Amino acid sequence: MIKRIIRLTATILYVGLARYLPVSYSPLSLGLSKRIRAFLCRFMVKKCGNNVNIERGAKFTYDMEIGDNSGLGVNTLLGDGIIIGDNVMVGMDTVILTRNHKHDDITRPIREQGSEETSPVVIEDDVWIGVRVIILPGVRIGRSSIIGAGAVVTKDIPPFSLAGGNPAKVIKKRDSCLSYDLPPTN
Repeated sequence: MIKRIIRLTATILYVGLARYLPVSYSPLSLGLSKRIRAFLCRFMVKKCGNNVNIERGAKFTYDMEIGDNSGLGVNTLLGDGIIIGDNVMVGMDTVILTRNHKHDDITRPIREQGSEETSPVVIEDDVWIGVRVIILPGVRIGRSSIIGAGAVVTKDIPPFSLAGGNPAKVIKKRDSCLSYDLPPTN
């Protein structure tokens, strides 16, 4: 019961006040905006890592996990059941969806058919998601990947990939950028 009251209080403070504080990089922030939003986030979500940055206007649900050193950009919108790894950067205005409307019955309006089951999105460690990316339900983005600005991710992205477009496609593998002329490390 006490945990629910704390969660509710943190949610009210976040939605009513903290979500509207200046962005963390603004001089007006005085370094407090980031700390206040991260503090409240700890009580609001399933798992919240250390050094998390939740920017102004970010909307998320209780059923989220966010790892160490990860951040949500300005005005991001996240659905239920999202798992974000460590060292993940999510650009501003990004939308991550975890369910769709049902639409199988053509004899009924779509708005009356309800929603599908939640299909969680997983973003592995060390991922950079650019500005205004849309990620659809059930997608997994592999570690150390980059999703270009404006991409619409409809399918899984393998690790170490650079992906972009609508629908997003792998443009190149990041590991191909490595130089193989380097001496081996001991």
